[in-house]
Amino acid sequence: MTLKVFLLLSYLIVLIGLSVLARRKIPQTPEGYFLANRSLGLLVLFFSLVATNFSAFFFLGFAGAAWKTGFGQYGIMGVGTALVPLAFYLIGRPVWRLGKQKGYLTAPELIGGEFNSRFLRWLVMVVMVVFTLPYLLTQAIGAGILLSSLFNVDLLRAGGAATILAIGATVVFGGMKASAWTDVLQGFLMIVAMILAVVFVSAGLGGWQSAGETAFLASPQHFTRPGPDQFFQMTTWFSYLLLWTFVNPLFPQVFSRFYAAKTLDSLKKVTWLYPLLVSFLFLAPVTIGVWARGTSLSVSNPDMILPAMVLSYAPEWVYVFVIIGAMAALMSTADSQLLALATMFSHDFGIARNSTRAGRWLALGLCVLIALFLLSGLDPQIPIFTLLTQTTFAGLIALTPATLAALYFPQVHKIAPILSIIIGEVMVILLRTKIIPTLGFVDGIVVLVAASLTLLVVHRIEAALRRVAPLRG
Repeated sequence: MTLKVFLLLSYLIVLIGLSVLARRKIPQTPEGYFLANRSLGLLVLFFSLVATNFSAFFFLGFAGAAWKTGFGQYGIMGVGTALVPLAFYLIGRPVWRLGKQKGYLTAPELIGGEFNSRFLRWLVMVVMVVFTLPYLLTQAIGAGILLSSLFNVDLLRAGGAATILAIGATVVFGGMKASAWTDVLQGFLMIVAMILAVVFVSAGLGGWQSAGETAFLASPQHFTRPGPDQFFQMTTWFSYLLLWTFVNPLFPQVFSRFYAAKTLDSLKKVTWLYPLLVSFLFLAPVTIGVWARGTSLSVSNPDMILPAMVLSYAPEWVYVFVIIGAMAALMSTADSQLLALATMFSHDFGIARNSTRAGRWLALGLCVLIALFLLSGLDPQIPIFTLLTQTTFAGLIALTPATLAALYFPQVHKIAPILSIIIGEVMVILLRTKIIPTLGFVDGIVVLVAASLTLLVVHRIEAALRRVAPLRG
């Protein structure tokens, strides 16, 4: 117990120290606080994007999904996420340029500004806030799972609530510079932790080959497609490859990193460094999840499988380090999400636009609401993978057509992106209530198609009406 408390407290103290140091290094102006004066170099930008993206899902949801459905998860996650930098380049490059030229700080400001529409700006902000909240909630759930496992006490609700409140406090105190600096530490910790996890669990199971053979004998369908319960159909593969590519840049915390890059060259280099790391590192949680099929472990929640495997088959110090690495993953994601939300509250909501204070306190208020929601009776047994796929990913991908139009076709009339977003979000509701079928695709792909077709059709109709109007005159 002493080792656990010592290492956890040491980690938290170092984070606080970095936040204090970063706060002194950056002016407390909106651009300084929210975007670190657009000064993130290659190393900090790379680790910041890695830490921001590798959330509780990376350590918990990913291994849990592999435990349920098999090695196919690496195909749709490892390969799919490795394609994300294509969208980083497609979206991030023009976002960086427009941010430099016009001083944009947020995604709603850019999309609304390029179409000269205050309503569109507010609409994008509302969508981003609403659908980022489930993602924040999963970080709190993940923290509760990890702390419960670490201390062998039920801290699912209390631990999750305390963690999200602590993260909110650091956001109020720090800013983008603090978030980016701590991301370097947390990114390093989570990478080392995952490598240690797979190495020591493998050793505890008798080696990589032995672990794989035992799991294969216990459940050969976990090594083949379509896997258990026929999960990996072709529509599923296609859905996730497309989903990760186009939804990831629309996460508010990722979009803000595009603005914060010091140079366009740094952003370009990240686009090839990122897939190199992802394609290697994402194999680890999938492998551990599948190996668990060859053991006698039984868990009520699939998200518990990776902590349970490390606890059972690795030394205690490795287990504690892995838990801290997992905490680093979810805390880095959560603080970046809260910072992005604070930026939107301050800059897009119309409250004290030249100040950072209002946004910070509104973001902390969201943390309080999430903590109360978690304490009041949320069912934490919903797998993280399922929760995010059905909420955050489906809701945010509806913004993709409007974003691409703003970046490459700003001559499109503003009514087209407005209706594309509205129709996309209506589709999210219809899919969740099962009023319309998914036809085997993930919800987000149906939403993306509906939003894209809406934008294209409305643009064509509006352009045709404009051509007809002079003739009538």
